[in-house]
Amino acid sequence: MLESKFSEAFTQQFSQTKKEEQITVLIRTKQRMRGRQEAELSLDQLMNEQLATKRSHLLGQVQKRYGKGAEFCQNYQESRNRTQAKVMRAAPKATNLWLADTVAVTGTRDEIEELASHEDIETIDINPTFRLPEILNTPLEDSPEIIDGSSWGLAKILAPEVWGGFGRGENVLVGHLDTGVDDTHPALTGKIAAFEEFDSAGNPLGTAPNDSGSHGTHTAGTIVGRNFRGINIGVAPEAKLLSALVLNGFGGSYAQIVAGLQWVVAKGAHVVNMSLGGLGYSTLWNLPILNATLSGSLVVASIGNSGFGTSGGPGNDLYALGVGATHYGDGPAGFSSGQTLIEVWHDVLSPFYGPLTYMKPDISAPGVQVLSSVPGSELAAFNGTSMAAPHVVGAIALLLSANPSLMGDPFAIRSILLGSIEDYGESGRDSRFGFGRLDALTSSEIGVNVN
Repeated sequence: MLESKFSEAFTQQFSQTKKEEQITVLIRTKQRMRGRQEAELSLDQLMNEQLATKRSHLLGQVQKRYGKGAEFCQNYQESRNRTQAKVMRAAPKATNLWLADTVAVTGTRDEIEELASHEDIETIDINPTFRLPEILNTPLEDSPEIIDGSSWGLAKILAPEVWGGFGRGENVLVGHLDTGVDDTHPALTGKIAAFEEFDSAGNPLGTAPNDSGSHGTHTAGTIVGRNFRGINIGVAPEAKLLSALVLNGFGGSYAQIVAGLQWVVAKGAHVVNMSLGGLGYSTLWNLPILNATLSGSLVVASIGNSGFGTSGGPGNDLYALGVGATHYGDGPAGFSSGQTLIEVWHDVLSPFYGPLTYMKPDISAPGVQVLSSVPGSELAAFNGTSMAAPHVVGAIALLLSANPSLMGDPFAIRSILLGSIEDYGESGRDSRFGFGRLDALTSSEIGVNVN
């Protein structure tokens, strides 16, 4: 029966949809490619990471490299294009979200209902919306003092000390999924390698760089911003951004975000910043985050701003590097999320291993009164785990410029980064700091000696 293909959420939305109203749904076909073998090979590393209590335990994982890289990305995309071709042709309007093994289809109630009878379709679900993370804009005069010409966050993670001896992010491509970016800001001119805006169905719009708010320009500045008004604001000022506008004034859809993620992955992003998400755990993120990782791109995501005992996806996905926020005194920000996820299901792994239990965040970084660029050639101080994740992404760019051989190997990068932290809270991992607070200098010092 057709009803068996419809999710409960879709059935509810469908009943409230007017006959001629255009809606976008997510369709999964029967011939899905779950990537079990690839996921299994890397699962042991992540599970061992959960048990680590010392740096040496984490750094011992560095030489156990595993990565599929660009070849995996190309082969996977081609495979999904072939598998989804019949549904794409039959659909009224369709976008192939190959990274998530999903097709986003737009049509009327009648068109969706007719398509549901297609023999290749397994399930039809809603295209959920994820709201723009709430942030608090604090007065500039209340921000911590500039330290030797750098914002307090850069000074705290020792980014300026990396620049002289190890690099400034040269030749590193950073995927940036956000509200867009104001590329006319003096701190960001020449920093955008490519830009694309996506609609709610995941279609590229071909617009010029722009920011639908201020969030994206702020996170971009923390990653790659140059010195502005005598202040260093960017952790990796020589890295370049692949910026995808996937959040408009209020948020973005799942199809929109995945389309942006697969765009930056296909363009060769070495690391991806996702300062976005929704409260709670969802298997929706499993495949796109896993496949981005296997393609060689490390996905870094904010863990959420709902406080202790909560977390948000994609930051709480097993394969994402989830980031919590710290304040100037190296304590966890009160809003910063963190929890132990108990017996959650994973779209690829759970059918074979059962439910998984693990802790988030993985790492913490400055996320309170963070000074960075905003549209209009201005500076602003924001609070949020959205502000912490870019510090981690920038530190990864510094690590990769120090040792380019690590490019395309996200598991080795994770091990170095998490094995070089400043440990706060409980010994080893805990659900407030993760393994501890980011230390860009130590990670670069360790990383440069990895063969």
